[in-house]
Amino acid sequence: MRFSDVVNLLSDVLISYRVSGDPEVFDVEIHSSMVKDGDLFICRRGEFFDSHDVAREVVESGARILVCEREIEDVGAAVIVVSDSRVAEAVLASEFYGKPYEKLLVFGVTGTNGKTTTIRMIHHILTYLKIPGSVISTVGNNIMGREERTYNTTPSALHLMRIMKETVDKGGKFTALEVSSHAIAQKRIFSVRFDSVALLNITRDHLDFHKSFEEYRKVKFSIFEYLKSDGVGVINYNFFNELNTGKFKKAFFGDGGNYRVRNVDVSFTGTKFKLETPWGVKNVKVPMVGEFNAYNAAAALAMLAEIGFDIDELIEALEKFPGVDGRYEVVKEAYKQGMKVVIDFAHSPDAMEKVLKTSRKLLEGKGRVIIVFGAGGMADKGKRKIMGKVASELADIAIVTNDDPRGEDPEEIAEDILKGFPKNRKPLVILDRKEAIETALTLASKRDIIIIAGRGHEDMQVFGPGKEVPFKDKEVVLGLLKKKVTRRR
Repeated sequence: MRFSDVVNLLSDVLISYRVSGDPEVFDVEIHSSMVKDGDLFICRRGEFFDSHDVAREVVESGARILVCEREIEDVGAAVIVVSDSRVAEAVLASEFYGKPYEKLLVFGVTGTNGKTTTIRMIHHILTYLKIPGSVISTVGNNIMGREERTYNTTPSALHLMRIMKETVDKGGKFTALEVSSHAIAQKRIFSVRFDSVALLNITRDHLDFHKSFEEYRKVKFSIFEYLKSDGVGVINYNFFNELNTGKFKKAFFGDGGNYRVRNVDVSFTGTKFKLETPWGVKNVKVPMVGEFNAYNAAAALAMLAEIGFDIDELIEALEKFPGVDGRYEVVKEAYKQGMKVVIDFAHSPDAMEKVLKTSRKLLEGKGRVIIVFGAGGMADKGKRKIMGKVASELADIAIVTNDDPRGEDPEEIAEDILKGFPKNRKPLVILDRKEAIETALTLASKRDIIIIAGRGHEDMQVFGPGKEVPFKDKEVVLGLLKKKVTRRR
């Protein structure tokens, strides 16, 4: 692609340019350390780093064209100044990689909670039906069998197009991805077009990034703008009044609509429910614990059924779903020892409430609910007090500990959480997360459930920039259980 082609593609965001000749470029890059000869490099302002500042270095590494959001000094390369470099990235990535989403079935799931489980259900069902494809999710990407660690729920626009291109090149037929509110707002999906999109729920989260809860809702709702012309939106029935008038094809799931969930039965072995569908009432079994997983399953089934898959085949495949790492994950090794320990990613008030209510229901009044939790640093501070209030109302014993401080003072984070507890109902505060987990295991009887919340699948605890230590809740539990067994001997 030549400079003149790039200018034409970026006409909607173009401010100015300077060039000598019509240089040709062969790839797009956004990471300065990855630049190679013949690249177009996109300069971006990040939270901690502005790549405009290394323009000279990337040209020395081989970049021939720079796309920037402000004028820079002459560094020996062609320069294009745009109003939004993230839009430029999405447009150029789409063009460079041949619009791979047009050759795939593309599924997107958004919502405050449940994205990972729902998108992983879709990937499992299609793989079970021998349809090859890729999944992009918080717990990791699987690109046609190649596992890849993730750092954001939704990758950059450039990386997203590369994943889709690899999927197409390897014979894949679909890509399923979680779509965060950050990804929508930061234009990471700007050039993607979806065959099916689901909106699961919207509760308080990420208000450190969004200016208000109303803005957060609007960003989530805007995902339907990215449907293909024949694409379908699958929407929680709670949003019927707000979204029933849109011009796109739609189906509703949940407590009403085309896919109505009823008669939910939850046990430690899974969740059963009846699903009213356009093809009649179906019995559905999901090998994951929690009433909320009935709704996640309904969304996944609706997304696939609405674009032509057989509902009965989908339900049969879903019954073999292995679950998701750190999503109401009952630790089997603990269960065998007579202890009920659950690892869950719940890190918002609504998610914590659902997990605690599920646990109370499972106990049927015969035991206590013990929760170990904290709150992430450098994030929405307002939700911390609410999380504390939820824990004080629904847990019998609460232990406040570290999550990922990310540079904030852990004691101050804990103090924010404590504001949600009444004065006569203060929790234990044990900032050492391993010690907090060990205390919960010590306090618990065989009738109790221990919920270790907030980090789920995560295997690194982030204390600050460049300061990470290996820490995975499940592995800590297994280590402590092993130590306990050894002591008994």
